[in-house]
Amino acid sequence: MGIVNPGPLDLMLFYKMERDFYDRLVRELGQVRESIELVMAMWLWFESLGHHDFIRHVAAYQDDVILRFIAEGEACLDRLMRNRDSRRSEELPFTSSLMAEPIDLRFFEYHRDIAFDGVRHFLENVCRIIFDDAPMERVARDSSHPDHRRVLSSGLHVRRLSAEACTEEEVEAMSDMAPATPPSSRSALNPMARPWSPETDHTPEEQRSMFITFSKGYPISREDISDFFKTRYGPCVETVMIEKAPASNQPLYGRLVFTSIAMIAVVLNGQQTAKFRIKGKHLWARMYLPRRN
Repeated sequence: MGIVNPGPLDLMLFYKMERDFYDRLVRELGQVRESIELVMAMWLWFESLGHHDFIRHVAAYQDDVILRFIAEGEACLDRLMRNRDSRRSEELPFTSSLMAEPIDLRFFEYHRDIAFDGVRHFLENVCRIIFDDAPMERVARDSSHPDHRRVLSSGLHVRRLSAEACTEEEVEAMSDMAPATPPSSRSALNPMARPWSPETDHTPEEQRSMFITFSKGYPISREDISDFFKTRYGPCVETVMIEKAPASNQPLYGRLVFTSIAMIAVVLNGQQTAKFRIKGKHLWARMYLPRRN
């Protein structure tokens, strides 16, 4: 950041994307503020461990997928607080899809002290500052404060501070001065980064693939497979490969390549194998494990 002791405004500007996403979770998805602060603190801790842009990647998904990420985040925090639910699977398919290496709930038992300290650090030193608009609202109303015009130009206070409550000078300042952080889908952590979306995932093809099999005698065409998954999940399919069987036989397996590695977690939905019915024929999908020489 280039600031030794950043103030609240500096932190808010730096974490603008995270603030906007937090707003979406609370205002549009109806999430509880206190719970989301904890989940966001954990995700920021993930990023500090090297899982870069974790939050930006989660924010790129549709609401139903984001809610699954949140559910896994809350399960991680429960395990961290020693609240164990024996009915819940240990797997974290959505969270793992954005990690360099898969993790499960046992991670938060084996590394409880480190994880607890890390989450607490980001909760107290980042989340409880950047998600609290009250200080910025007070500065916006105090024309004698040294950060008054800087806050007005940032746009950070506008969630609760209406134009009617502003002085004529404040309204003019807000309209004339360019925002300190222009609206963007890119992360404040890397202002040169291109906006991320599942369609631009550059993960190796093998890691974005699923092994698919058919019932004997009931093969499914590439087109039908592609159309089925695109209809169900959106534009997520890069290509479909089918076994080249001898002329006298029908193919029994193939490989489905997605545009994003995260789609594998969505398709499996916490299971080892997913089963689908496409035009009356069954298709099974599981993780693709490439052969090693």
